[in-house]
Amino acid sequence: MSETRSTTVTRTRRTLLASLTVSAAIAGALTLSAAPSGAAPATDSLVGTWDLTVSVTTPDGGTAVTTPRFVFAPDHRLSAEGPKDSDGVPAYVAHGFWNEDDRGDIAMYISHNGRPDGAYLGAVQAEHIGHLSRHGTRFSTHAYAFTTQQDGTTQGPIPVSAQAVKVSDATTR
Repeated sequence: MSETRSTTVTRTRRTLLASLTVSAAIAGALTLSAAPSGAAPATDSLVGTWDLTVSVTTPDGGTAVTTPRFVFAPDHRLSAEGPKDSDGVPAYVAHGFWNEDDRGDIAMYISHNGRPDGAYLGAVQAEHIGHLSRHGTRFSTHAYAFTTQQDGTTQGPIPVSAQAVKVSDATTR
């Protein structure tokens, strides 16, 4: 195996390991959020409605951009809708969960079905890691997504980045 290929394989393994570690950390943190009342208060700056610009690296090395609206609920669940068509139907509907620490570091897991005209077909799962702005009105994340097609084949890790702006503190659409 060439040195370049070996380095790529090592990076891919590290990325996958980091992704799995993040999943475990998010799950653990969500469990801690139900801690008894002597625990540190939960951070909730993400609670509300956000507009995102999500950039996904396509198989040909280009970039596909989508603009979903995310709602971060106080119970650490999230939902999102992709851009709506002329009939008001979202391109996709997503669900997941999120967490935030007192330093503004954020993590979120999201899953949704792909769409026929999307960059990737199949079920999409992604874990985003990022940081909330000091004033709590913006955040940015980086992620690695994985897709599973109907025949069971997978693709990934697929690099993803997102930039978000808070629309309101409301958690209803």
